[in-house]
Amino acid sequence: MILLTGITGNIGSATARALLAKGVKFRALARDLDKAAPWAEQGVEVVQGDLDDSASVRAALVGIDRAVLVMPNGEQQERIECAFVQTAKECGLEWIIKLSSPEAVRGTTSPIPLAHIAAEDAIMASGMKWTFVRPSFYMQNFRGAVKGARATGKLSMPMGDGTIAVTDSNDAGDFLAHILTDADTTPHHGQCYDITGPDPVLTFHDVARIIGEVIGQPVTYDNCDPVAFQQAIRPFHRNQWHSDAVARLFAEIADGQTPGHKTDTFEKIMGHPGRSLKEYLSTLA
Repeated sequence: MILLTGITGNIGSATARALLAKGVKFRALARDLDKAAPWAEQGVEVVQGDLDDSASVRAALVGIDRAVLVMPNGEQQERIECAFVQTAKECGLEWIIKLSSPEAVRGTTSPIPLAHIAAEDAIMASGMKWTFVRPSFYMQNFRGAVKGARATGKLSMPMGDGTIAVTDSNDAGDFLAHILTDADTTPHHGQCYDITGPDPVLTFHDVARIIGEVIGQPVTYDNCDPVAFQQAIRPFHRNQWHSDAVARLFAEIADGQTPGHKTDTFEKIMGHPGRSLKEYLSTLA
């Protein structure tokens, strides 16, 4: 039996859709039952609880042999994920699959990757079977770019000469569902899967060009001021910590500390390529 966390978020919901499409029964731990109600209506066993509450985590893990740890980035992420790992270990969970990030590399000073590294370390030390799925820069980060480019002819982001590999969040959900339900899951144990879409490593000039192809007008990359950019996106983040953390992460991309790295892992495991950035952006045009 599968336990899925984060079902009301982007990756959690993508994983849930993929599991339902396979006809797989699973349990979801949700803090807000009203928000998760559409999933319950589709047959998901939704239980109320909080990753920060060991008692509700214990209750949710009853009868579970594999759990998918999906959590939004946040100030308390490291503490909460490590607490979940400890509780899962105490409950005898056999296999934990964690959504992580390819930016989670030693030497980073960015809070988001550091939280992922700490949770990965706790999982590897737990004695449980584990798998890390680490999708690259989400295409969904460009959701507002098409509209902005139509109006200004620019892709304005403070990414310098940084590079990225991109992944559709729906492909990430499909990948998670696949490894969870593979006929033989043994090969996935102890694996760290960095997954990307089929695009080559992209500069932000490349991204601007692709947006222009989609909307049928020239688009240029504007390497805008990081402080001004952070102020512009602040209303879309949960708090100041989150906007600061995203700014730090973007700065590491801009200065080349975490360059994009394309892999063929998705295609090898899934048997087909993921969605390209142009295909994704075309759904927004």
